[in-house]
Amino acid sequence: MTLPLFGDPAPGPDLDPNPGAPGEAWAAEQFRGRGLRIGRNRTVHRAGFVVDERGVEIPAPDCHAGYFAAGRPWWQVYFPTTDPVDCGLCLDARRHAAGPPRPTGQLALDFGDPSA
Repeated sequence: MTLPLFGDPAPGPDLDPNPGAPGEAWAAEQFRGRGLRIGRNRTVHRAGFVVDERGVEIPAPDCHAGYFAAGRPWWQVYFPTTDPVDCGLCLDARRHAAGPPRPTGQLALDFGDPSA
């Protein structure tokens, strides 16, 4: 019998098929179709979802505002709510997403004909 070295992948099935804290997937589902508050702030953000470095889908404000306090996981910082969204950036993000596509990238400067 051979044992895998530290950098070698272990043979067989993954030992942790559900990465993350126990109950983290359930906690993330509480934000689907709802708003979220960050800490004690009364502003209600529209909840979106991002995939973190572990491959776990977690809730996040659509406006990308907020932060994680040092050493505190997202489920201790974000709180779901059924109150209407009142964050101006979240509401503005939806208006831009529903409207015509905005140009991306850097715009070119037209200096006229270089030979003139």
